[in-house]
Amino acid sequence: MSKWLVAVLGLSLISVACGDDAEQKDPIVIPDNNGENNTDPNNTDPNNTDPNNVDPNNTEPNNVEPNNTMPMNEVADIIGDGDAASVDFVKIHTSTANVTLEATALAFNPIKPEELWITQRQPKSDAPCTSLSATAEGCGSLEGVTTIIFNPGEANQTAQVLVDGNSWHFMRRPSSMAFGAGATFATCHEERTGNYLDDPANFIGPTLWSSDLSIYAQDPGVDSEGAPLNGSHLDMLHSTPFCMGIAHETANVYWTFNGFVGAVERYDFKGDHGPGYHDHSDGEIQRFAVGEFARVEGVPSHMDFVDGELYIADTGNSRIAKLNPDSATVMGSITPAYEPLAINQVLDGASITDILPSGTLERPSGLVHHEGVLFVSDNASGKIVALSLEGEVLRELQTELTDGQLSPLTIGPDGKLYFADLTNADVWRIDPK
Repeated sequence: MSKWLVAVLGLSLISVACGDDAEQKDPIVIPDNNGENNTDPNNTDPNNTDPNNVDPNNTEPNNVEPNNTMPMNEVADIIGDGDAASVDFVKIHTSTANVTLEATALAFNPIKPEELWITQRQPKSDAPCTSLSATAEGCGSLEGVTTIIFNPGEANQTAQVLVDGNSWHFMRRPSSMAFGAGATFATCHEERTGNYLDDPANFIGPTLWSSDLSIYAQDPGVDSEGAPLNGSHLDMLHSTPFCMGIAHETANVYWTFNGFVGAVERYDFKGDHGPGYHDHSDGEIQRFAVGEFARVEGVPSHMDFVDGELYIADTGNSRIAKLNPDSATVMGSITPAYEPLAINQVLDGASITDILPSGTLERPSGLVHHEGVLFVSDNASGKIVALSLEGEVLRELQTELTDGQLSPLTIGPDGKLYFADLTNADVWRIDPK
């Protein structure tokens, strides 16, 4: 098994371990262990949608009644009156890594709201990472990084940088993240394959993780036969090349933005396989609206799922779109299929509505729903727009960031909006005056 020593991030020397999952070739044969290896204490019953299981501090937008748009004075409490003089932009975090990192997603942990999680990656490298030339620079630059800010903006704020043991495959160039049920979250990844870059298989997709810091990015140990387990991931499915966004629906169900074919997909991991294993046989993938959406390279396209509908920052089409899957019908299967799945479908006929047609935003990127309002960032102009779910522009705020900088944003448990600079991973908070 090949290993390389790569760039030092923070205080950690990171090795890239390309495990069996990372080196699979087409066709891929995955043992069916029926989930018997699932030892994750945080494993969530995928059929459990009991709202009483939600932590009372959970600020997950999906738990909010979508048609109850907040009053304008409450919008002002988040982004001011539209004049930059009505708010303070407070920088709460600057990356201390000795390599440049991009911040692609921000999310507060709903069961530990004092934790602000950031997905990060190095800028795309021209150095090779192929089966013939696996350079430290090229392969190392593919590793995704998470930074967790504890007590953000407070006097006792601290930060921790974590890299999974096989981030090279399971968190390759992350574009997005979403917290899910229980102590779990998922990431999605802007790359064509999770293997060497000369591998012809478009073998990559979303990854399910534990947010328990005693599990995430820790050594999972060995299996029953003494073989090393492969990273700390809980599950991964592999049908979304150039994924630009991810949103949580319920249980272990997530939606992804497939930048390769211009579609969105509904993934259900079902029961996870436990840290480091590889049973994907119960997974379900449904692909909707092929060709209707468009990626802009390097710019995340974030999404949020609200009351049965998916709101999408369709960056390449300069619009905010809404997809309702109820009218879709099955047209076929996703091909090629790189792993056995319980459901593998392509669907057509989903309802797509332009919530905000092209013309207002040039490169919509970050998107978060909060109390009936969509807050959207424009990567081209550096402004944040508040929209009703019907597309009415409620307010616009110009930040101090310029072309190419503004991307991810989120609402904190304090009701304030946090955003990040895509280009250098600085994190800001908006304090209305």
